[in-house]
Amino acid sequence: MSEVLILTVFGLFFVGFTVFALWYLRREYYQRGKLSWFGLLVHVTMFIVNGMFVGVLVWGVDEIPPMGDLAWLGISLMVVGLGIVVYAMDLFREFSRWLGNDTPGLATSGLYSFSRNPQFVGYGLLILGVVIAWGRTLGWIGLLSYLGLAYLMARVEESHLTRVYGQSYRDYCSRVPRFVGLPKKG
Repeated sequence: MSEVLILTVFGLFFVGFTVFALWYLRREYYQRGKLSWFGLLVHVTMFIVNGMFVGVLVWGVDEIPPMGDLAWLGISLMVVGLGIVVYAMDLFREFSRWLGNDTPGLATSGLYSFSRNPQFVGYGLLILGVVIAWGRTLGWIGLLSYLGLAYLMARVEESHLTRVYGQSYRDYCSRVPRFVGLPKKG
């Protein structure tokens, strides 16, 4: 099977699964006010499928090519991105918080005082690092697919958090950027 056909099929699967996942997660947040274990599985799987799509775009389908001239920069971004993801997700402490079963309050300190979604920023840096390290042009499509996915997932979560936390979440949103930027005073 040709690489173009494989990329097309995988791309269509990624888009189809993402549309289903976003619909399902929005519905579950709206109806249940939290994610079930299946919803968490859908959420995680959506990002795994995106990672696989990025991998196929960056590395191709036969064998992983050697890294390019900017491998040092790409590896540095991957390490920093992974560190941000691990640190940001540790603030959640438990899966029960991911599921919405344990909502002790908004996470607004540490990385969350600079970005409402530091885990998405970190994962985006990791993907950017992969794209730069291997230097394959198709990898940029993978990065763009992730940016779109992160934006749409953030919107789903923002809608849910607004329902749960109301004005305190809206105030937090007015101070802290969705992804990257300097927090506003106030």
